Amino acid sequence: MLIINNNLTKPFKIKKGTRQGCPLSPLLFITVLEVIANRIREAVEVKGIRIGRKEFKLKAYADDLVLSLEEPLDSACKMIEMLEKFGRLSGFKLNKRKTKILTKNLAEEDKTQLEQRTGIKIVNKVKYLGIWLSPKNINLIEDNYDKIWQEIKKDLETWQRLKLSWTGRMAAIKMCILPRLLFLFQNIPIIKGGTRFKNWQKTMSKFIWQGKRARIKFKYLTDAKERGGFAVPNLRLYHEAACLSWLREWATLKNTDLLDLEGFDIRFGWHAYLWQGKGEV
Repeated sequence: MLIINNNLTKPFKIKKGTRQGCPLSPLLFITVLEVIANRIREAVEVKGIRIGRKEFKLKAYADDLVLSLEEPLDSACKMIEMLEKFGRLSGFKLNKRKTKILTKNLAEEDKTQLEQRTGIKIVNKVKYLGIWLSPKNINLIEDNYDKIWQEIKKDLETWQRLKLSWTGRMAAIKMCILPRLLFLFQNIPIIKGGTRFKNWQKTMSKFIWQGKRARIKFKYLTDAKERGGFAVPNLRLYHEAACLSWLREWATLKNTDLLDLEGFDIRFGWHAYLWQGKGEV
């Protein structure tokens, strides 16, 4: 029985499902979801993006699915047909209002036809696992870093009116600002130059000193406590560390997906974008 709006419902039997918070629940979910995921991967009619010897078609994280398809007019319709059939059997149905399509190099008339066939809206950018994606990589910084920093500035203005101590303001930067930027650093470490970091540093310094003249240089604030600093995050160092973490992949050469995507020519791809500055992505 359940109590809803202070009213007791009639008794009913629990025939399927798991109790709330049961650790078995997510395992059962992904086990069932893997059935349709494998069916899509194996479907010849659904064509993924082929690079080298591999085909990149589907990525799944819990119930968030992203599909990379070629010939979308045919592949997308077939994929939706498979999902709807799976939904009738499992109860896990595709929510077309929340699902979006991101296209690249597709004519306007084909876009219109794709929307009509699938019933899914085509957009200029989509958010997947916290990252805004668009057809052009040049928009990654504006859609992600600039947008999140505007939100951070609004938060700092709000916190400025609170009666926080000097150390409390530094703690707020460590706990509330660093994690949001660190997530982007680890996933899209693509900031060039130091202009953005200098502007961010000025904004944080203004918040720490409440708009007054700084009594301690920012480089000393970011130093380790063992050396007399206050361990305020140095965002530029965090970004550089995130960039350097990719060296492991290129040194070990064990990530075959990365090698297929990047190729073996350092003049192109992600590593050229990071280190040479004029690479094509």
